[in-house]
Amino acid sequence: MEQLGSIIDSAWAELVCGVKNRRHGFHLPTLSTSGDGGGPDGRVVVLRRVIPSERLILCHTDRRSGKVGQIAAQPEVLWVFYDFKRRLQLRVRATAQVLLEGPLFEEAWSRCTVDSRRCYLAPNPPGRPSDGPSANLPEALLEGRPSQEESEQGRSNFALVHTLAWSIEWLHLAAGGHRRARFVHRDPDGWTGEWLEP
Repeated sequence: MEQLGSIIDSAWAELVCGVKNRRHGFHLPTLSTSGDGGGPDGRVVVLRRVIPSERLILCHTDRRSGKVGQIAAQPEVLWVFYDFKRRLQLRVRATAQVLLEGPLFEEAWSRCTVDSRRCYLAPNPPGRPSDGPSANLPEALLEGRPSQEESEQGRSNFALVHTLAWSIEWLHLAAGGHRRARFVHRDPDGWTGEWLEP
């Protein structure tokens, strides 16, 4: 039988693995915000960095995207991670902010590969209506990649979504019976957990 203390530690360890391993189920989580009309708005993102000691979960976005304004208006977000192989789901509630400068922003931009930076060279804001199917890339990049120097132009569109986790709900699916627990972070006591009925 799992112990609550080991579950929260292993949950953070799996999140760290989701950053490093592109094949890990946590690498492409869903991040949900409050939509412009007040309803939920979710999208799949790439998990970019996890700092367990600081309760941070980070991803990148285009600063012109709709989620930036949504987070500014309502900073509470929900992450959903699911790993099919491990049959493990995490639902993480967090408080978000969008960073456009500072040490974490600089580090995130410096870690971006040229291929990742290519996305931020889009001439139009994501989600803007288009006359037809569009890659939203400069003509010269439709079949190629930018040079390192050219990729620097994407910096003005780049943003870091910084989320501070305060609740983690863990669900393990098993033929012999599912297990479910919830953990809430309260300063200065740290994470406290309780079992839930699955």
